[in-house]
Amino acid sequence: MPTQLTSTQPIIFLDVETGGTDPAISPLLTVGLITLTGTELSRPLHLKVKHDSYTVRAEALAVTGIDLVAHHAQAQPPEAVAQAIRDYAAEVGRVMLGGHNFAFDLGFMRRLMPDLYTVFRRGYTDTKLSAQFLIHAGLLPRSVGTPLDQLTKHFGIEYGAHDALEDAQATAKVYVKLMELARGRTAKS
Repeated sequence: MPTQLTSTQPIIFLDVETGGTDPAISPLLTVGLITLTGTELSRPLHLKVKHDSYTVRAEALAVTGIDLVAHHAQAQPPEAVAQAIRDYAAEVGRVMLGGHNFAFDLGFMRRLMPDLYTVFRRGYTDTKLSAQFLIHAGLLPRSVGTPLDQLTKHFGIEYGAHDALEDAQATAKVYVKLMELARGRTAKS
């Protein structure tokens, strides 16, 4: 008898918006988190990070639509954001993180939280890599591609790109659909 692959172990999906692509130079601007338990999303959290100065690329701000003046007025210092994330994680325990093209996000998160892997498990799930695997396995059409906007469109998931919380929510929903494909269930919305 095959094992039923239903997980009640939560996964916290996380996304960031930044002022550029290099975590050593560009600031982390926003962090979005959402908890996925089974197929249920809960506990959305959107945090804005305040910096003394902002070394940003105009292209990055054009993509995210972040107004730095308004952002700065509403944001919290990095230490407060890191503590808010620790508190958020403490409510569900030391669980795995998830994201899309997640190595990028982790680069910025490790600078914010050097203790990231004591707060969360070291392993993580990445929907971009999972989609690539399913394409190679013939379970997802090659024409879909792996960008988050293409995956959400394929699965009929509403998505407004480049907001950390919106991206985290969309990623969690894509993860559910990818799991359905892997389990041999229908992946239509």
